[in-house]
Amino acid sequence: MNNPTNTPIAVVLATNNKDKVKEIKPLLENIAPEITVYSLSDLQVDIEIEETEKTLEGNARLKTDTVFNLLSNRFPFLVTVADDTGLEVSGLNGAPGVYSARFAPMPEGKPPTYDDNVNHLLKMMESITDRKALFRTVIALKGRIPKNHAPLLFEKTVEGSVEGTIVKERTGNNGFGYDPIFWVNSAQVTFAQMSTEEKNRLSHRSRAVKKAVEELRLLLDETP
Repeated sequence: MNNPTNTPIAVVLATNNKDKVKEIKPLLENIAPEITVYSLSDLQVDIEIEETEKTLEGNARLKTDTVFNLLSNRFPFLVTVADDTGLEVSGLNGAPGVYSARFAPMPEGKPPTYDDNVNHLLKMMESITDRKALFRTVIALKGRIPKNHAPLLFEKTVEGSVEGTIVKERTGNNGFGYDPIFWVNSAQVTFAQMSTEEKNRLSHRSRAVKKAVEELRLLLDETP
């Protein structure tokens, strides 16, 4: 890594979702010894970022921008990382897509739970035979990292996806979100039937994180 002074770099996960932190944090921690990975709760940051964009990329960028601006004065060198994930079901013309986390209709001001969303999707799929689906994650990176002559500012997005099928009833007890009803074609089980380690080998989110890690390694190693 081209960081001759071994200057510390804070990598902050721009999410309050503990399940996402649990999946993403281990994948980022070994990029370089100068890097320390933090969740928002590690830093006592309590902020809710409303996902108002119409694309996964837009929401991921919104979160990295917000947290970067919030913490920019706290860390001389900082990288914020955020994801937005969508389940795109062929028989529903790509829905729920960008609205996956808030798919089930709820009373005003009450966010749906994982179960609410799963129940709503299964209900909508009752008479649909085309159950092909794609889980897609976009990860945004925004950072200021040390170089020999001046800090390097950058913004990047990467994407990972997994093909699957929506099963008719919950299968498995692990994971979160739509994991119990997303049958992974390549593994022939649902995500909820996998351990965290198994899921981290082939999930849409882990594939996107691995691409993000590659981007960070390149940025840290390239000649200024």
